[in-house]
Amino acid sequence: MPRVQERAAAEFTNTVDITSGKLSYRTPVVVLVDQAGAGAIRTALLVTESGTTFLVPALTSGTQTIAMPALAAAVVGCTYTFVMTGTAGQIFNVETDAAATKVLAAKPDGAGNNTAASQAYNKIGFKAAAILGSAFSITCISTTVGVAWWAHGIIDGLAANVGSINLA
Repeated sequence: MPRVQERAAAEFTNTVDITSGKLSYRTPVVVLVDQAGAGAIRTALLVTESGTTFLVPALTSGTQTIAMPALAAAVVGCTYTFVMTGTAGQIFNVETDAAATKVLAAKPDGAGNNTAASQAYNKIGFKAAAILGSAFSITCISTTVGVAWWAHGIIDGLAANVGSINLA
């Protein structure tokens, strides 16, 4: 479990009870802070933050972004989840580290289908209309730039599942 050992103890709680064979794990949760303007909402995601759920607040001004880590063998397998905790109000994007790096994704259309065949994108995020509970996860699946990230667990919180998720 090298990734678990990289994290600071204050970030999460892991316990192993050898006598009962129980393993307890709590997912780290990080609350992002509205920057009240276009630009980075914070520094790039870290390998040590793999498994973290990031709570995205209502945003007051401008498109706010966070960068995925640069591709490397140590990044493969890293997963990050993003959840809206209000109505976005502005666009929020999780962006690849370089234009050639792609996120494989398809989003639901509300009728049991996808809006299009799965494609490769440079970013995934929330549109300004995204509401409480809209969510998605990304996992690095390869160091091959054209198929590096996979978007999954996409939940569009709006009625008919349309209008919350931004893929570009």
